[in-house]
Amino acid sequence: MKIALVNHNYCTQSDPNITYIPLGLAYIAAVLRKSGRHEVRIIDAAAYNLNDEQVERLLVKFGADIVGVGAATEVLESAIRVCKVAKKNSMISVIGGPHATISPLETLAFDEVDFVVIGEGEYTLLELADAIEQKKELKKVKGIMFKKKKGKKIEFVRTKPRELIKNLDDLPYPAIDMFPWKRYPAHTSFVRNLPCIQMITSRGCPFKCTFCGSSALWGGCRSRSAKSVVDEMEYLVKKFGFREIYIMDDTFNTDLKRAEEICDGIIKRKLNISIRIQARVYPMNRALLRKMKKAGIYCIYYGVESGNQEVLNDIKKGITLEQIKNAFKMTREAGIRTFAFFMIGLPKDTKKTIQDTFNLVMEIEPDFVNFTILVPYPGTQVYELAIREGSLERVKPKEIFRVPLYKNKNLDEAYLRKKMFTIYKKFYMRPSYLLKRLVRLRTFTELKTNIISGLPFFQRKNPFNVKGRWIIPEDKKKQN
Repeated sequence: MKIALVNHNYCTQSDPNITYIPLGLAYIAAVLRKSGRHEVRIIDAAAYNLNDEQVERLLVKFGADIVGVGAATEVLESAIRVCKVAKKNSMISVIGGPHATISPLETLAFDEVDFVVIGEGEYTLLELADAIEQKKELKKVKGIMFKKKKGKKIEFVRTKPRELIKNLDDLPYPAIDMFPWKRYPAHTSFVRNLPCIQMITSRGCPFKCTFCGSSALWGGCRSRSAKSVVDEMEYLVKKFGFREIYIMDDTFNTDLKRAEEICDGIIKRKLNISIRIQARVYPMNRALLRKMKKAGIYCIYYGVESGNQEVLNDIKKGITLEQIKNAFKMTREAGIRTFAFFMIGLPKDTKKTIQDTFNLVMEIEPDFVNFTILVPYPGTQVYELAIREGSLERVKPKEIFRVPLYKNKNLDEAYLRKKMFTIYKKFYMRPSYLLKRLVRLRTFTELKTNIISGLPFFQRKNPFNVKGRWIIPEDKKKQN
């Protein structure tokens, strides 16, 4: 069968959020291709800024039998539009991803959707395609939900859950080559060297933060072996020439021994690659940080969330203020940059606790800081809390769920937005900070991406003409 995997166009032209290859689709494409049983093609509507009509032309030209698309809750609408295009042309539509996994019945209720994939999709979509082609009983395909006519009524059938992939090393590398990877500069707030690519070395997280749905999606934490990780890094460096890797694991340092082995492998093979990681402030130690620095890890993204211990306890963060301060101190001493993530508007937040958070920011002195207002995503404990409090209704069938901000009883949205802007201004506009950031620049690419990261704050257009939706307001070269 011909299977088209569509990376739907979920952002506007001016939105800088399209920065990463969708690794979920890349892994699925790799498994389908490796099987040799089906013809698979990627249609990257996001990278090429394609509208629905252009996507339709490509699907028809390819002659797709099955159209697969993934979606998080906030971008469900554009995924459903792709399914609508598929159904219009008598193609089978399949949707997976976080929203479909958390709310499968509500997603399948859309007339445009034929199948929902629940959980990991690599082998599910392969077996589903086999079953459709060979006209086998669909109930035997684990991890899906589909519609079945029963007289004049439509019955929703949910099959047995699919077992989690026990050994992630068995998966082929994601099919990066099937995407226009040069169009994904992988910017966050900065990048030191281009081209840059992202990686996933584990799935899930063992912690149970109330605002995060990772455990609901992945069912705990599974990690690839250190050898598998370093092998892929070497492949990315030698095959494509990538000079920087962003490891997007929820928590890179869950297993300190594994993290150390990965660093040892990078050092031994002399990969000479710049790396950014996401980690927790605890567990962390000086010996590992020194080894990380030697391996090329130059920035660590720490999820801090709050500067008040009571608030941290309430969201089940599992860290202390002392651990936060110690981690930032050790990381700075190791010569690694820090990026601190915070949330405001948390359930126990007050004006005082937000001031505590700002005080902590100034004390730990991260190189970069990011603030967001809490959003109660489906699948999280905060989502259930908001429903119990009566400030949010559960997602309904056929609903394009517009996830609102969490309604904090003590603070309204206007205050939170104003406070967030004030904190940014006080932190980033200090002359001492600006001088330090300028002195620490290492490449021209880093200078450019530092400027780019600050443009939305000042509502300015990007002056650099480089590839990627981050930069080009109107791209004349459409995918064909």
